[in-house]
Amino acid sequence: MAGGIIGNLMFAVGFKIGDSALRKAEKQVGVLQNKVVAFGAAAGVAMAGFAVAATAAAANFETSMSQIQMATGATNEQMEATKAIATDLYNQNFGESWDDLGQALTTTMQITGQQGEALKQTTRDALLLRDAFGFEVTESVKTSDTMMKQFGITSDQAMSLLAQGVQNGLDKSGDLMDTANEYANQFKSLGFSADEMFDTLAAGSQNGAFNLDKVGKKALPTINRGIKRGGCNANPNRRRTKVLVMTGMMTA
Repeated sequence: MAGGIIGNLMFAVGFKIGDSALRKAEKQVGVLQNKVVAFGAAAGVAMAGFAVAATAAAANFETSMSQIQMATGATNEQMEATKAIATDLYNQNFGESWDDLGQALTTTMQITGQQGEALKQTTRDALLLRDAFGFEVTESVKTSDTMMKQFGITSDQAMSLLAQGVQNGLDKSGDLMDTANEYANQFKSLGFSADEMFDTLAAGSQNGAFNLDKVGKKALPTINRGIKRGGCNANPNRRRTKVLVMTGMMTA
């Protein structure tokens, strides 16, 4: 994993956005309009059915937005921005329904306190991780929030590292999220970057560690002792090498 953060999660997971929901709806309307012209009254019934569905969708949207406001205490002004964010994400095919998207936005707002573009980015990335790897939105937002606060990186950078971790086998025991969330502050306190934390976890995993939690428990005390003895200096590359040697994750 050495080499750094992938700057865009969509690139990391190879996710492609399809036609937007808005464009699909427009196509459906166009088809129905053509039917009205071609088949008269019978097609008019189909158009009426579409109108009912559109009305129901609008009601679902408003219900979802009201639930977000009640769950987060967002002001009316904040909700106007949140509605725009929800509409944009939905039009890009994020969220299985208005309710699903609303829950994702609510979770992100409650955990991170984000608004505006940051809220949109984090929610989008969490849904990408869910769709690509099956991670729950709550898990990925909580872990990325910890990494953002500890390492000063963005949600896109944090979740890209998590995606890279999965692709490199770090979630084979299903504990990648918990380990990154638990040990981020400890790695940060010892002067490690987010990249270096994941490099250390990857090295331990590649050298036979049963799970990532064991890597953290083994590596951190050894790293701390090495720093106190002057064995880990400020040079990141040299420090990383010394850490991996000390923890038995690579040979000297």
